[in-house]
Amino acid sequence: MTGNIFQGRQIEIVEFDDLSVDQWAFEFTDPAISAFGSHFAVVVPDDGPWDDAVVRINPDVNEVSVDLLLWAIAKAREIAQL
Repeated sequence: MTGNIFQGRQIEIVEFDDLSVDQWAFEFTDPAISAFGSHFAVVVPDDGPWDDAVVRINPDVNEVSVDLLLWAIAKAREIAQL
C-alpha cells in the first residue's frame, strides 16, 4: 500500500463496516509495535459525524505516540472521503 508510510514505516490499514454495531472502523498496525494484531482503530458510527469518532487502543499495547495517532486520524478521514 503506497501512501501508508509514517516515519519511514509501512503502516497496515484495514477498513471495514461492522454491521453488528453500526460503525465503520479503520484498524492500524505499526511494525514498530510488538503487540500481536491491530494496535489501534479509529471508529466512526455509521451516519455519524467525525465529532463522534473514537480511538480504541489494543490493551496489549503500552503506548502509541500522539504523532502516529494524529497521522492515523487524518489518514482515516482521507480514506473515508474517497
